[in-house]
Amino acid sequence: MNSETVSNIEFATADSLLIVRLDGGGKPSYQHVYRAAAGVYWDNDFGAFKFDTKNDKRLVHWFAHVRQVIEDEMDVRLLLDSKTTWTNVPSQIQQEIQLSVS
Repeated sequence: MNSETVSNIEFATADSLLIVRLDGGGKPSYQHVYRAAAGVYWDNDFGAFKFDTKNDKRLVHWFAHVRQVIEDEMDVRLLLDSKTTWTNVPSQIQQEIQLSVS
Protein backbone atom coordinates (compact mmCIF):
# COMPACT_ATOMS: atom_id res chain seq x y z
CA MET A 1 0.00 0.00 0.00
CA ASN A 2 1.20 3.50 -0.86
CA SER A 3 0.76 6.50 1.40
CA GLU A 4 0.14 10.20 0.84
CA THR A 5 0.57 12.97 3.39
CA VAL A 6 -2.34 15.36 3.75
CA SER A 7 -1.27 18.99 3.49
CA ASN A 8 -4.64 20.55 4.32
CA ILE A 9 -8.08 19.51 5.44
CA GLU A 10 -10.73 22.08 4.64
CA PHE A 11 -14.43 22.30 5.27
CA ALA A 12 -15.74 24.62 2.57
CA THR A 13 -18.83 25.73 4.45
CA ALA A 14 -20.49 27.53 1.54
CA ASP A 15 -20.41 24.37 -0.56
CA SER A 16 -20.57 21.79 2.27
CA LEU A 17 -17.45 20.17 0.86
CA LEU A 18 -14.76 18.33 2.72
CA ILE A 19 -11.54 18.95 0.78
CA VAL A 20 -8.46 16.84 1.50
CA ARG A 21 -5.37 18.29 -0.22
CA LEU A 22 -2.27 16.17 -0.66
CA ASP A 23 1.26 17.30 0.05
CA GLY A 24 2.67 15.91 -3.20
CA GLY A 25 -0.21 17.11 -5.37
CA GLY A 26 -1.49 13.58 -6.00
CA LYS A 27 -1.46 11.47 -9.13
CA PRO A 28 -3.64 11.64 -12.26
CA SER A 29 -4.83 8.08 -11.59
CA TYR A 30 -6.66 9.33 -8.47
CA GLN A 31 -9.38 10.61 -10.81
CA HIS A 32 -10.72 7.04 -10.96
CA VAL A 33 -11.81 7.09 -7.31
CA TYR A 34 -15.27 8.19 -8.52
CA ARG A 35 -15.83 4.62 -9.75
CA ALA A 36 -16.44 3.53 -6.17
CA ALA A 37 -19.74 5.47 -6.35
CA ALA A 38 -19.09 6.61 -2.78
CA GLY A 39 -19.24 10.35 -3.41
CA VAL A 40 -15.47 10.92 -3.33
CA TYR A 41 -13.95 12.75 -6.29
CA TRP A 42 -10.46 13.85 -7.30
CA ASP A 43 -9.89 17.47 -8.30
CA ASN A 44 -6.62 17.58 -10.23
CA ASP A 45 -6.51 21.40 -10.22
CA PHE A 46 -6.56 21.47 -6.40
CA GLY A 47 -4.54 18.28 -5.90
CA ALA A 48 -7.32 17.21 -3.56
CA PHE A 49 -10.03 14.69 -2.90
CA LYS A 50 -13.47 16.23 -2.43
CA PHE A 51 -16.61 14.97 -0.77
CA ASP A 52 -20.04 16.62 -0.38
CA THR A 53 -20.75 16.32 3.34
CA LYS A 54 -24.52 16.63 2.95
CA ASN A 55 -24.26 19.70 5.21
CA ASP A 56 -24.65 17.66 8.40
CA LYS A 57 -21.36 18.76 9.99
CA ARG A 58 -20.26 15.18 10.82
CA LEU A 59 -16.72 15.94 9.67
CA VAL A 60 -14.97 13.18 11.62
CA HIS A 61 -17.32 10.61 10.12
CA TRP A 62 -16.94 11.97 6.60
CA PHE A 63 -13.15 12.18 6.83
CA ALA A 64 -13.10 8.53 7.91
CA HIS A 65 -15.35 7.70 4.94
CA VAL A 66 -13.09 9.53 2.47
CA ARG A 67 -10.00 7.90 3.94
CA GLN A 68 -11.51 4.42 3.73
CA VAL A 69 -12.71 4.86 0.14
CA ILE A 70 -9.26 6.05 -0.93
CA GLU A 71 -7.62 3.15 0.86
CA ASP A 72 -10.02 0.57 -0.62
CA GLU A 73 -10.18 1.92 -4.15
CA MET A 74 -6.75 3.50 -4.70
CA ASP A 75 -4.65 1.41 -2.30
CA VAL A 76 -3.44 4.66 -0.72
CA ARG A 77 -3.32 5.42 2.99
CA LEU A 78 -3.78 9.07 3.96
CA LEU A 79 -1.44 10.27 6.68
CA LEU A 80 -1.38 13.44 8.75
CA ASP A 81 1.78 15.06 10.06
CA SER A 82 2.78 18.15 12.00
CA LYS A 83 2.62 20.25 8.81
CA THR A 84 -1.01 19.36 8.04
CA THR A 85 -3.07 22.56 8.13
CA TRP A 86 -6.76 22.99 8.83
CA THR A 87 -9.23 25.39 7.26
CA ASN A 88 -12.69 25.97 8.80
CA VAL A 89 -12.32 22.85 10.96
CA PRO A 90 -12.94 23.43 14.69
CA SER A 91 -10.07 22.41 16.98
CA GLN A 92 -12.11 19.68 18.69
CA ILE A 93 -12.85 18.10 15.30
CA GLN A 94 -9.16 18.41 14.35
CA GLN A 95 -8.20 16.46 17.47
CA GLU A 96 -10.81 13.78 16.79
CA ILE A 97 -9.59 13.36 13.21
CA GLN A 98 -5.96 13.19 14.35
CA LEU A 99 -6.85 10.48 16.89
CA SER A 100 -8.76 8.51 14.26
CA VAL A 101 -5.70 8.45 11.97
CA SER A 102 -3.10 7.47 14.58
